[in-house]
Amino acid sequence: MNTLWDDIQHLRLRDERRSHAPEPATELLLVTKVSEEANEAAELYRRMRGWGTNGTVTATRDEVCDELCAAAMAALVALDRLAPDAGAHWQRYLAHGAERARAENQAAARATGPNG
Repeated sequence: MNTLWDDIQHLRLRDERRSHAPEPATELLLVTKVSEEANEAAELYRRMRGWGTNGTVTATRDEVCDELCAAAMAALVALDRLAPDAGAHWQRYLAHGAERARAENQAAARATGPNG
């Protein structure tokens, strides 16, 4: 059974092969792919809301979600290229972010009291 990071490595190797870029441009292309996909998600979200299209909806929520997945996948691919142990780096960063969010959420709950 493949793990997330096995799949990410296959995606990275494919993307590196397809880029046909000399080093270190390959890394730059992988990193910039993250913002490209995120911008596509933002554009689809705008179109899903009918903003800037005279109210006409020209994208679906599923399309937005797919592009968000593409952005997340691109970020993990770039991380896999740059970090010696991408899985450990991601886990450490996720745990750090989650702990900060927990502490902030608890502080906000205490500040608003039991009645909100």
